[in-house]
Amino acid sequence: MSGAGQSNNPDLKTGIPEEALADGEMLVGHVNEEQVLLARRGGEIFAIGATCTHYGGPLGEGLMVEDMVRCPWHHACFSLRTGEAIAAPALTATSCWLVERRDGHIFVSERTPEPEGQPGRRQPRARAAEGMVIIGGGAA
Repeated sequence: MSGAGQSNNPDLKTGIPEEALADGEMLVGHVNEEQVLLARRGGEIFAIGATCTHYGGPLGEGLMVEDMVRCPWHHACFSLRTGEAIAAPALTATSCWLVERRDGHIFVSERTPEPEGQPGRRQPRARAAEGMVIIGGGAA
């Protein structure tokens, strides 16, 4: 992703004050050239890729429910803990980032390693393997 829209988004590598992210809030920042979604749930802080892997929707404008974020465009859901796609239409995980807290600041500096198995994909949850039905074929 280009650096074009990054002037409005904080550089998470250099850190943000902890009070800049209240409980239940999400914030989009960047690490190098990548947009990262930072989310706070109670005492936990999560960092995942800020773009939906289905059609590129802005996850920062989505809805956070417990430890999941729902894309505002087509309602794909991603785990804030692992980045895995947990509800269709997204089938591919987004990136997951390491979060560090020190001296009253939050820092995000690197991606977490991909799980073993297929590179670029996280293992689907058991319920995702049950199947999916698509009804209709028109413009809707």
